This record gives sequence, structure tokens and C-alpha cells, in this order.
Amino acid sequence: MNTYTRLALLLVAAVACLGGGEPSSLAAQEPGSRPIFLAMPESFPDLDARVVLMREQGRDIIVLRATDAEPEALSVALLVLARVSRERPVPADRGQMIPITGFVPTGELTAEKRAHLETTLADLRRRPMANVGNLGLGRWMRYRER
Repeated sequence: MNTYTRLALLLVAAVACLGGGEPSSLAAQEPGSRPIFLAMPESFPDLDARVVLMREQGRDIIVLRATDAEPEALSVALLVLARVSRERPVPADRGQMIPITGFVPTGELTAEKRAHLETTLADLRRRPMANVGNLGLGRWMRYRER
């Protein structure tokens, strides 16, 4: 399977698994804000990435590799997502996928932010197993800023 096919399957999987999630809370979003979802599939896609950002119309998705799902990885994903969101709008005709292959933890996480991210990741790991589209079984949830 070539890289483009795998990337397309990843996008389809994220759309399929998250498209119907939590409709009442999605509708309650403030105008202009985009919900962020976290996904942790049992089998991470065959990509050379620690985290994958998926941007599509109406939502952003952070796909975490279970073995790399640490506060630093989630913090970097959120920072990259914030920067990309400021600099590049999501094209109307297609989504965007941004693999994060590596990073150097900066040590800039405050104790409060680290605790929030650890709690968030623990909540994600406690979620029931569900079908995550073409990615198979996994866990997912909506990210909530503290």
C-alpha cells in the first residue's frame, strides 16, 4: 500500500469515526471555534510519525500513538495545531494531514498544564474501545481546554 493510500485511509477513518460524535456539544461551540478531538487507535497507521494532525471542515483531530502519548507529545500537537490554524485555513474541498515525526521537549510545560494534559490522556485511555473507522479499534474523545 503506497503512502498516499495510507494517508487517504487515515483521513477516511478519522472522518468516519468522529463525524457523528457528540453532536449536541458540537452544535454548542462558539462561532468561529473548532472542536478538537483526540484519537488513540490500537494500531497506529504505518506512518513515520509520533502524532498526526488531521484538519477538516468543522473539526481538528489529533491522532496519538499509544506508546508516545505523553503530555509533551500532546502539548506539541496542540501548539502546532494552533500555529497551523492561524497560518493556513482548511481548504473547502479537502482536509489537511500533518504528521509530526519528532520533537524535542522544551520543558516549558507548567505544572498546571502538565497535570491537565496528564488527566486528559488518562481520560482518553479510560474511554471504551470503539471502532475508529478504518483504523480499527481505539479510543477517542473531545479535547477540552481547562
